[in-house]
Amino acid sequence: MAKSYSTMIFLLFALIMTVQIVTSNAAETPATICKVTINDLVLCLPAVMGKKPPKPTPDCCAVLRKADTQCMCNQKSELGKFGIKPEAAMNLPKQCKINVPRGC
Repeated sequence: MAKSYSTMIFLLFALIMTVQIVTSNAAETPATICKVTINDLVLCLPAVMGKKPPKPTPDCCAVLRKADTQCMCNQKSELGKFGIKPEAAMNLPKQCKINVPRGC
């Protein structure tokens, strides 16, 4: 259990550092993915990491409602690079009662 917790903390730290680098290099404009900023997407991290992630928060669901769901669907193969479980990420819209494109 301690090892998986350590791994999760390391992955979260790595993702936060990536976000910091990307946003600091973007001057005044935060990086945007699928019509939402990376800063906003960070609100959904707890719901997509770890063995038993918690349900998404209302703030996370609000971010997802602003996102381009087809774009997010197209990006799912890249999520593993950031320590995010693609299957957990693809369950977020359902948990937030957001419609997703067919085949996503």
